[in-house]
Amino acid sequence: MRFNNKELAFLAQQTSSCYDKEGFLYIKQKNDKLFKKGEAFVERFFRLRGNLLFYFKGKDFKSDPQGVFVLERCTVELDVNEQQNFSFVIVFEGDEEIYTFSAKTEEDRDGWIQALHVASYECLKMQLQSLREQVQAKTGKDPMVHMMPSDTGMEFETQAAGSTDDPAMEISLEIEGLPNDSTGLPPNPFVVIYIIVPPQQQNWLQHNHTEMVEKNNNPHFLKTVGFGDSSGLEPTTRVKVTVYHVKERMTGTMTQIGQVIFTLNELLLCTDMKLKLCLMGTDNSKVGILTIVGWLNEGTGPVVDMQDSNEVFSDQARHTRPISFKRRSKRLDTLKPMCENITTRTFQFETNDAVKLMVYEYMAESKYTFEIPIKVLKLFIEEEKLRIKQLNDLGQLPRLLESHVAVDINYRAAIVMEYTDAVNILACYRGSVMNDPKMKPRNSFKPSSKKGDKELEFVPINLHLQRMTVLNESTEACGCYDIVTVGSFAAHARKFRSGGLSRMLHQLQEHYTPEGTLSKVSKVKRACELVNNLHQLQIDIIKICDRVCHEALQGNADSLTIATSELAEKVKELVLDCASPILQSTANKLADIHEEFEALAEEKAKLKQGEKSPENDWKWTGSCFVKSPTVEPWDMTRVNTEAALVCLTSMVEDLVQNKSGTMDRPKWLGDISPAVIKLKSFVEIVCQKATHFMSFLDLMEHKDSLKLMHTIKCRRDVAFSHALTTLVTGFMLHMNSYVDNAAIMDQICNIGVLLEMEGLLSCHSDEVGMLEDMVVAMDDLSTVTFKLVHETAQKNSIELTTKSFKKAGLYPDLNRHHICVEIPMKKQHFEKLPQKLQSGSEVKVIPVFFNVGINEQATLAEKFGSTGLQDKSNEESLGRLHRYVEALEEVSTIKEHKVVGTIPELMQQLRYNMYTKKSKNVEILHLAAELCRKLHGIRMTCCKSAKDRTAMSVTLEQVQILQRDHDLASHVFSHSLDCFRSEGVRRENTFKNIGSRKYAFNSLQLLSFPKQYRPPNGTYGNVQN
Repeated sequence: MRFNNKELAFLAQQTSSCYDKEGFLYIKQKNDKLFKKGEAFVERFFRLRGNLLFYFKGKDFKSDPQGVFVLERCTVELDVNEQQNFSFVIVFEGDEEIYTFSAKTEEDRDGWIQALHVASYECLKMQLQSLREQVQAKTGKDPMVHMMPSDTGMEFETQAAGSTDDPAMEISLEIEGLPNDSTGLPPNPFVVIYIIVPPQQQNWLQHNHTEMVEKNNNPHFLKTVGFGDSSGLEPTTRVKVTVYHVKERMTGTMTQIGQVIFTLNELLLCTDMKLKLCLMGTDNSKVGILTIVGWLNEGTGPVVDMQDSNEVFSDQARHTRPISFKRRSKRLDTLKPMCENITTRTFQFETNDAVKLMVYEYMAESKYTFEIPIKVLKLFIEEEKLRIKQLNDLGQLPRLLESHVAVDINYRAAIVMEYTDAVNILACYRGSVMNDPKMKPRNSFKPSSKKGDKELEFVPINLHLQRMTVLNESTEACGCYDIVTVGSFAAHARKFRSGGLSRMLHQLQEHYTPEGTLSKVSKVKRACELVNNLHQLQIDIIKICDRVCHEALQGNADSLTIATSELAEKVKELVLDCASPILQSTANKLADIHEEFEALAEEKAKLKQGEKSPENDWKWTGSCFVKSPTVEPWDMTRVNTEAALVCLTSMVEDLVQNKSGTMDRPKWLGDISPAVIKLKSFVEIVCQKATHFMSFLDLMEHKDSLKLMHTIKCRRDVAFSHALTTLVTGFMLHMNSYVDNAAIMDQICNIGVLLEMEGLLSCHSDEVGMLEDMVVAMDDLSTVTFKLVHETAQKNSIELTTKSFKKAGLYPDLNRHHICVEIPMKKQHFEKLPQKLQSGSEVKVIPVFFNVGINEQATLAEKFGSTGLQDKSNEESLGRLHRYVEALEEVSTIKEHKVVGTIPELMQQLRYNMYTKKSKNVEILHLAAELCRKLHGIRMTCCKSAKDRTAMSVTLEQVQILQRDHDLASHVFSHSLDCFRSEGVRRENTFKNIGSRKYAFNSLQLLSFPKQYRPPNGTYGNVQN
């Protein structure tokens, strides 16, 4: 048992009136003296207080207490052995030792036995139950149904805690003249609010509470208390405000200072809705003045309407009393379309000019937490099936290669089955069948306690949206700040014995063949780049071909000539890429294998059946009829493509040169269209064959490491599913916030959307593997694009489609394609988008990931390990951010709106801090977050499970924003920070994840944290994570 020695000693040495019984008893104790070993009865002074039996070293309570018995799960019995006159024993459950006592008289012994019998909590509980049953038998009502819990400590759930509606009315509290505590120091005030709504309720219900203010006789509480909801307000509600002094915050030990009772009627009738009341102590003495300031939020129904059924208000009062309205931000309404289970908190802070800031904090679960992983898995299943088809299409191969193909296909078939099971499990866990949207969902997020659950491994951990809106009461200036919090994008269920993705990918890349003798670029990376270039050229060629047809229909000779010249350039570039050594050598190798097998097959056929008929030798290759071999040579395909281009350009030149008189536009289009169609078909054949050859190259490069390759692929799929789900959530929130801002929409259209992820992982133990998974997952987000479409009855949900491009970049992969996310938008929002986006242009994603470890494991990594992975990731992200800022400065429309501002100075500070060797340099995170907001990017924060370290980071960022952008008073910075951490929505997040409203830190851990990342006392402790 853990206890506080000083606190127990204080309890043991108070005045006699505080104790249930006291006096002298003999206790049987071991004697450890050299010449007097054994057991003997020793006279001690005993005191009983509640279930604590104290005994002292001397013969009175002024001496030091020697020990204490906690009288729980024990029995008090007469001593059957009669070791001494008037003796009795205490036997504890599960304890072999028997404690023997004796009194001086029989009467004294019986008195002690009786007092000890009723001292335990269990005995009091039984007595309470008996009285409860007696009262219920006489009145017909259970008196404890609506009673407040006996423990009104610092940690409890209130009625208002789970509300997802904005309150109709709010109050703020301020107290003057609270007395000092028993030690002569200012108290630590903490207010609990209870309510009764007559006549429905007859007992006080816990409604809400404030934060604790340390050592203050005149506290002003930052947290506000709400009443009512969107349906209205009940003015007859009685409110009891009870003020406590928190003696020990870690344990929640409190004593009551005083209380006061009022009704909402009284507050509504006051001038400016300001009410002053006297706090009355337990002895009915005045202990302070309570000031209550109330207001009705905008959007609340007319006050008169809410009171029409209430006889308390006279007609005159209804029309003459002043009402204080406050404009409440409607940002909650914008969250509801994409969020569920919204938790709200309201605070009132002060600026340096003594102006009040209304701060609204929201936390919500994303509706896409399960929807996107299911869609991603379905894409991966289709990709695996396509890859199996491509492997089968390779045709006959040597026996050794055939065995590798069989193993590869088996792995892929197993993945298809595994992913199909995962889709079904997620649909069931979500609580809705995908074809039956009427079914009510059961879950909207995956708690951190399930991060190792294999069945839910594709679902991101603890994904939440957090929003802070700020309203200045004087200027009515408003600000809205969003952040997405999520657990690390890591395959927790697959463990980290072999490290994370970046380490495993490095091992795999050691098996790759370099492109050339002196080249450091692998064939796989070059193949990915080549396939992507060919498909991009195919897209460009198709667009220009359509333009050629359009110009021919318009009869514009000059424009037609220009378009044809551009087309010729693109086709020549395509043919040049087709001549790439890696593509040519792979095509030749596959062709040689097929020729060998066809030659052997032909010889066997001749021996069995004689000569084949000549007509059977001619076969269609896709572009023309050729004699065996059945596969058209790669060189011939390139030549045919060039020939189709020459045919088209010659035809255009003839039409333009022979133009005379009135143009026959339909004839122009009719002449050109067949040549354009033929060129398109040849370009398509080129891309298909290139993909086919690269499939063979992929097999050759991975034939000796198939198991490792598929292990990495599955792990990468898990991390990518987390990352994409989080990105979609953030992008939807972002578009919802900025769709009305033309400048920001232009920025997103022209240079893409910035995604800034802040990481708090350490470079030690399993978190190294998490960090390695995170780095790859964040890089993979650069292969995602967004397409905004007009919402219709057929297109009313997010859709994912694969593109032709392969994953290239730092971690190339020929098995996975780029993904396009189609976002349906309502007509009124879609029409506000730039014309390019309305026409189908896609939005790029620029992900950056800055990580700085802050816990005790980060200390170990810095002193005894390495932070190289963290440093490398931060440097790469700095480079990406720098290129994004450069692109931003080149966009003229952005310059006109003066968005850049102090960005160059912030970039310079970030670069300086990046290369400054400083332990746990969290300034990097602060600067990156500020830059992201100035660049109108998507802000995200993560740690292992987005619960504890993330809470410290998010709350610190909120207070920094209030200070930087809203002139928060410097003297309330720490109080505001503690208030967010103790009473804000992040405490609810810990409860949702692990069932406890305590952060999973201990005092020793926190010594290694930067000071601004430490929670207030009483909000953390050893909890099961």
